[in-house]
Amino acid sequence: MAIGGKTQTSSIGPGTTDTSRQLYEAAREYSPQGAHGEGKYYPPYPHFWRRALGSRLWDVDGNEYIDYWCAAGPAILGHNHPGVREAVKRTLDETGVLFCGPHPDELQLAKLLRKHIPTADMSGYGCGGSDAIVYALRAARAHTGRTKLLRFEGSYHGWYDGVLFSIAPKPGQVTEGEYAPISESSGLPPEAAQHVVVAPYNDADMLEQLVIRHKNELAAIIVEPISHTMGVVEPVSGFLERARQLCDRYGIVLVFDEIITGFRHSLGGAQKLSGVFPDISAFGKAMSNGFPISAVCGRNHVMGELTPQGRAYFSGTFNGNPLCVAAAIATVSELENGKIHERLFRLGKTTADGINKAARELNVRAHCVQFGSVWTVFFTDRPIRNYRDILKYHNADASHAFVRYMWNKGFYSKPKTVSRWYLNGAHTEDDVDRTIAAVKGFLAEHSASLR
Repeated sequence: MAIGGKTQTSSIGPGTTDTSRQLYEAAREYSPQGAHGEGKYYPPYPHFWRRALGSRLWDVDGNEYIDYWCAAGPAILGHNHPGVREAVKRTLDETGVLFCGPHPDELQLAKLLRKHIPTADMSGYGCGGSDAIVYALRAARAHTGRTKLLRFEGSYHGWYDGVLFSIAPKPGQVTEGEYAPISESSGLPPEAAQHVVVAPYNDADMLEQLVIRHKNELAAIIVEPISHTMGVVEPVSGFLERARQLCDRYGIVLVFDEIITGFRHSLGGAQKLSGVFPDISAFGKAMSNGFPISAVCGRNHVMGELTPQGRAYFSGTFNGNPLCVAAAIATVSELENGKIHERLFRLGKTTADGINKAARELNVRAHCVQFGSVWTVFFTDRPIRNYRDILKYHNADASHAFVRYMWNKGFYSKPKTVSRWYLNGAHTEDDVDRTIAAVKGFLAEHSASLR
């Protein structure tokens, strides 16, 4: 296979990345740190990619990787899936690119969302996940007449000013027992923090105390129903249920951030799996297997606040564009029979079981946590329930070393304090077996420092 003028062999694993380094040095003159956004840069320089297909990536130097980053999660079916690709090509040929006006496929997609998502009485489209979060929170504020948002430390809800707090504070920035909003960015107006209340994830009692304290000011509680920002952290029994009860009691809008969980774990999102139903939700990423579309979905009484029905401003030139809507319809169609989700849950469990078996055999402080098609390795023998547990117990240096080791073995994910690894519909049992063997190699090589 020829990629970028180089002939690909069947071998997996990197050689030189000199071309990536050279492109990075050139790109630094034209964009901040040579990358178009925080999520695309990592030191000393990022890979520059040439091609993605199925479960594989090829960089500009011709190196082939088994991909577990999946473009930060969207590639649920596998990169450049033929069914999605053909739907987009057909739409390009027969329909066009953009109307900035309604078209029939928008309605078809909205019907599909209502069919599968328990709370999708109405839907509205955006381009990225942050769009859908903005719309959801604006609708919540309009509905309640209040301004404050309660969010959970360690969760990411997009890049806009109102939620860019307490995502990954450093140990010196936090105080035991206190949860002040900590800015993740310069350039935020100081008053933005005044509208944010921060709580620890998975602490229902603390949540209730904070809600009671701010009950007359809170417009919304926003939560990842399964936290993937922190790796993979599931809600403890009763946590989401308490959030729902508190919102009902005090007239607060419950917002689910299903940007990652939606479509990746179920067509109905984590809300369908948990049986806890929000008032309004944000979906994106795996919704369209890589094409830029998101959706805000919710109950009529909250969605009706958005313009043109209500007065909470909702607009966007590229919202609901035909190509991305076609990709979303095709992706949902591929997922509807449940076979891909069933297979991904099985492969995810096989991966986690294999890694945990290796950790036990080597007697190291590491364990793999998995939900569906997403897994992470925590370098600790302690259970992780929230962000403070990560700060206290997880070995972040080991996590970065782990990702770089896996790169050198031909497995790609993003280096982070806690790295997420995504499976997609093109991964095979052989991919998983090779992955488990590579992880075992890392644990064995670093066993002395992990005991």
